[in-house]
Amino acid sequence: MYERLKNLFLSIMRRGTWRQVVRMNVSLILSGIVATIIHLDEPVWALITSVIVITQTRLTQTLSTGREQIVGTLIGAAAGMSAIALEQWCALSVGMVFWVMLMPLAVLVALRPKMRVAIVTLMVVLLFPATGEPFSRPLQRIASIMTGVVVSFAVSFFVLRNEARREVLRNAASLLRRLSDLLGTALHQHPDHDALATVDVMCRSLLQDINDGVQEAEVEHPGSLTRHDPLVVRLPGLLRRIRSDAIFISRAAVEGETARTGDVLQHERDMLARMLGQMADRCDAMAASRRGHALPDEGMRDILDQLDQLDQQDQQGEHWTPVMRFAIGLLHADMRLAVRNIWSDGRTDDGPFPLSGHPFVAETAFDPVSTNAVAKQ
Repeated sequence: MYERLKNLFLSIMRRGTWRQVVRMNVSLILSGIVATIIHLDEPVWALITSVIVITQTRLTQTLSTGREQIVGTLIGAAAGMSAIALEQWCALSVGMVFWVMLMPLAVLVALRPKMRVAIVTLMVVLLFPATGEPFSRPLQRIASIMTGVVVSFAVSFFVLRNEARREVLRNAASLLRRLSDLLGTALHQHPDHDALATVDVMCRSLLQDINDGVQEAEVEHPGSLTRHDPLVVRLPGLLRRIRSDAIFISRAAVEGETARTGDVLQHERDMLARMLGQMADRCDAMAASRRGHALPDEGMRDILDQLDQLDQQDQQGEHWTPVMRFAIGLLHADMRLAVRNIWSDGRTDDGPFPLSGHPFVAETAFDPVSTNAVAKQ
């Protein structure tokens, strides 16, 4: 019980939580002010719509929800006005016209669940009591809903927006640390398969968060993200390669393709953990800094030298099986590429693989090959 309360308190105190609280309050206040200024009779619908839209934490989610609100509102409003026309001109009861208009909207929502706001709008327009002219009721309520959507969009763009670049870099740092855990678990004489699967689930989740963050960044900088933040564009591909290499190593280790001596395993584990930790620290430092603020390039040469030392040890000795040498060679090559990109903020001309510095990888085709083929090489 104490741990649950502690976790709840920590989640409330997080910066992102308070940012969302402030954004929601600002959206509600501005929606009420705008609705009052333009003399809407029922500003409460603007407040309700504002809450629905602003509760989305991501800008892409806000845009998607707002678009659904607008389209659904227009469809529901058209159905509501048609229902009012039938009620007035054909002398039908409210219940009758409501069910007549509900049927096609129900079919639409069954096909497109995101359009469920159309049914809500129909109910708001037709079933909630109001005074005044029959057709002024839906127009007033539609105007209130649109006011809430527009104000929420403005607040999402301009009030305490969570910069996607920082989110991507922080998630990248977390992913690099999880990959360090994955490799540390794999590089044992008898790796734990269940533990590897658990860590990989966390890695996949973080990769998805990084991809979502890149989409958010593309919304923030439409058409110019590559120029503003080239590292943000490259990070998902770079980290996906490192994760694939780690999975390759893990599966080979589970199949018994480990080193022939425990000392080699321990040395590789320690070196990889240190280098991945340095890469994660660099991502955290970049997330804490402003865009365009160059950080010192210390640490990059150290990591590249350590990778070179590991490659030389792999080539000189026969400690690793051919399959594991191949897998570790891929990992070292991808780590070199990631290091150069992270330390240069993505502004590097390196190709997809620096093959020339790794003889074993350079002579190996990157087409799908069998274990026997790798062993022959």
